[in-house]
Amino acid sequence: MFKNYFAAFTLIFIILLPSCVTPRKTRYLQEPDKYVPAYPEYHTPADYEVMKSDELNIRVITLDPESSKIFNATTETSSSSLSSAYKGLYTYTVYDDGTIDFPYIGAIEVAGKTTREIKKDIEHQLRDYVKDCSVEVRLVNSYFNLLTERGASRHALSKEKMTIFEALAVGGDLSSYSDRRHVKILRQLPSGKTAIKEFDIRSKDIIGSEYYYIQPNDIIYVKAFKGQFFRVDSFLTAIGITSATISFGLLVWQIVRVCMNAAAGTAQ
Repeated sequence: MFKNYFAAFTLIFIILLPSCVTPRKTRYLQEPDKYVPAYPEYHTPADYEVMKSDELNIRVITLDPESSKIFNATTETSSSSLSSAYKGLYTYTVYDDGTIDFPYIGAIEVAGKTTREIKKDIEHQLRDYVKDCSVEVRLVNSYFNLLTERGASRHALSKEKMTIFEALAVGGDLSSYSDRRHVKILRQLPSGKTAIKEFDIRSKDIIGSEYYYIQPNDIIYVKAFKGQFFRVDSFLTAIGITSATISFGLLVWQIVRVCMNAAAGTAQ
């Protein structure tokens, strides 16, 4: 009887053991080794370059009330793609040819440029119309998306250079069952193609690597561990589940034996 119990305990424990969620699977900033990869140090990422279909909010700051009224026109918009901070302000959509249509100036090439470069271009071209003016250019559609086993969510980028850890913190971090070894970022490129970057976020070498900073419109995708039919948080939990399962099985077997003996006695 003891041998059968021990064999059953061992079998169930072996089945549950791979489902255990250990600190090794969930801890961030681990030293690279044969299980956690190392990543080469990467240069500071370049500023985001505006692409087709982006939305830009452009504000002209001047002491001339008439000029301010012309260049800072407002419009009523209910577009769900705009944050509450930009609703009611006039926004410029980047056309398929990479330009925007700006008052008096006309078409301005903006695709492939940073907001700082666009600011300088507009300030330079406005010199013929407005004296002593300054221009602010902001990307309106500055969001990133999270796809995890908890569901999908969309969040605003609170600053120009947000790290992957800050992005996950905004989304409430990953669950214990998220596969941190295979985090993917889907990133739209100026060419129109989509790049997929995959990395192990547990590695300490993520800091300073090409995976450390996210960009507007990035999609961060983290799937659950493979084969997580049984979800066990720790080694002790696995032992507890195994013992409870076997105990319940033994109880059922004892009841069945009693019933079978009773039936045999009645037949005699």
